[in-house]
Amino acid sequence: MSVWWEHVRSLLSLRAHEHAALPDLRGLESTRARVERTHFLADDHERSHAGDRMYVLRREPGNRRDASAIAVYARGRGVGYVADAYAADIAQLLDDLGGAAVVNGLGSTAGSSRLWVELPEEHALRDFVGSYSAT
Repeated sequence: MSVWWEHVRSLLSLRAHEHAALPDLRGLESTRARVERTHFLADDHERSHAGDRMYVLRREPGNRRDASAIAVYARGRGVGYVADAYAADIAQLLDDLGGAAVVNGLGSTAGSSRLWVELPEEHALRDFVGSYSAT
């Protein structure tokens, strides 16, 4: 499902306010990364749709596995996690934004069931946090 269609679906289901209140990181310089630990979280429906989509990065400071954990959500459902090494680098910055933010992502590519997320570059996120806090 495309990002545009997900937005329309959110409007029709009266859930648009959920994403509207979150900082939008989709315009920042980013790097494509695998969504980790999706084995039991992402169902076949989530994996079967290719193309752009909107994801939400949400901090999980109480996560027993990793205190820097950042979960990846699609349509309100957890589908996996940001890799531990990258999460450790940006966890505090995401906390400074309120603990959640909107990013771009990709469903699986042809011949694969792997999900992908566009993670903001640390320097770009740091600049964004500075300007976001000032407003």
